[in-house]
Amino acid sequence: MTSNGPRHPISRRDVLKAGPAALLGLGLAAGTLARHAAADLRAGLLPQEPLDIGDDPQFLFDLHTVDSTWGLHEKQDPARRVGHTKQLFIDDLVIGSVTDLSRKVHEPSRHAGNPLITGDEPWERWLVGVNGRPVIYDDESREFKMWYGTYLPDATAPTGIRYRVCYAVSKDGIRWERPELGQVEWAGSRGTNILKGGENWIRRPNVLKDLGDPDPARRYKMTYADVFNGRTAITKAYSSDGIHWRSNGDGAPWFRTEHGANLLGWDPRVARYVIFTKMPGSQDSMGRSTSADFVTWSEPETVLAPGSTEGDANFKGLTAFFYEDLYLGFLYNFKRISSTRILVAEAELAMSRDGRRWQRVTPGESCFRLGPAGSWESDGVFPVAPVVHADRVWVYYNAWNVAYGANDEKRVAEGWVENGVRKQYAIGLATLRLDGFVSLDAGPKAGSLTTKPLEIPGGSLQVNADVRGELRAELLDEADRPLPGYAAADCRPIRSDDLRHVIRWKRGAKLEELRGKVVKLRFTLRDGALYAFGFAKPGR
Repeated sequence: MTSNGPRHPISRRDVLKAGPAALLGLGLAAGTLARHAAADLRAGLLPQEPLDIGDDPQFLFDLHTVDSTWGLHEKQDPARRVGHTKQLFIDDLVIGSVTDLSRKVHEPSRHAGNPLITGDEPWERWLVGVNGRPVIYDDESREFKMWYGTYLPDATAPTGIRYRVCYAVSKDGIRWERPELGQVEWAGSRGTNILKGGENWIRRPNVLKDLGDPDPARRYKMTYADVFNGRTAITKAYSSDGIHWRSNGDGAPWFRTEHGANLLGWDPRVARYVIFTKMPGSQDSMGRSTSADFVTWSEPETVLAPGSTEGDANFKGLTAFFYEDLYLGFLYNFKRISSTRILVAEAELAMSRDGRRWQRVTPGESCFRLGPAGSWESDGVFPVAPVVHADRVWVYYNAWNVAYGANDEKRVAEGWVENGVRKQYAIGLATLRLDGFVSLDAGPKAGSLTTKPLEIPGGSLQVNADVRGELRAELLDEADRPLPGYAAADCRPIRSDDLRHVIRWKRGAKLEELRGKVVKLRFTLRDGALYAFGFAKPGR
């Protein structure tokens, strides 16, 4: 995945290793910003964001400005510099005008073999689940890795539940194995995949493989919920291999009543780790917190809340992830749908351009819906941060077919079967085509999309589209006149489905000839779906 963030982002390795001089070399200078910077940099810290810059001028560095979030941002020209980052159509940022095209949000397609992981081991008792960011594809070992939770009734544990985390691996993302870790004994045997626990809980694990941290003992990072002397906390763990963890590894639990949290990871645009939590005193609002070192976190700021007329909405979490130049997220929304079914959970698609100002793409409409009545996923679905692999978007999800809450969880653990249906919490898989979150669709009547002015970076123009009819592209000048040789009539028509259609013109016109020029693109589509476009680097 790539990001259309700053040209010179501050890496987590820079923040964790650099001293004041190195950071000042990035262009931090005079005024209020510098006064705040001086004390914190001497202490080896980056300040909490945002800073109040008042009326002081901000320092310019090369083609960038340093703003109060300490991000480096390109100065905006009339033309948008998209570089070689693909552009999706989830919002209208690059769209100038649209005619006879409709925007469609796509729901991931469930795998036919679901559920892929059920709680059929004795220590799982039909209660397994994932939350936030629990799955990665490890390019080094060439396998999927998952950290999933179990919910075991235990009268000696806080709230009567002993939350554990288990570890699983898969070569293909479908057939999962539970390696025998030898860390935790169950019924006289250490042949389990249970990870060593926390103080009382190890609940809702979110995991990063952080190649940017110079300390190999912190290569893997986890956030989870634990309880210390009756107080709940968002807690951190560290590992060199993702298997042997130092729970509460920094000795700095973040005590919060609202301990549900979903980890975004390191955000190079603000040089911070970012996590999304529930806001204090609210059942509805999502907050965002940041950290320079993964140890100490800022007080959350509200980034998303239900509308004033949504009395039945109850946001439980925002699972955020990077996708090209976007921040996307699955927003967990509990709803009361009848007097007999108190709460059910589905997910909406949310998006942001800066990670702080979020919007729901289709408010009140789910992008990940319940399964049919009587299925294993009839009462709740929680999709987690996806994995992009092998030209697919892999969305693992937790689902259940009982009323949400501790009472039914206890019955599930006791082996509850009703009318031949196993009652359970389990884990499934759904997938999308690459870039397939949203499309602009045309029917039998041709529609068109014209972009805002864009600077051509060279390379080739590629389009992700499923075309049953015909697609053509043309380049326009500032007056919307086709450039000679680049008109729609010169374009070789596309009439098939491909993730990377290369746009070509009949007379051999090439975009390299227009490198640095400002143009508009116009796509004309009949009977098809347009997902994304981008300027691929030369040779790709």
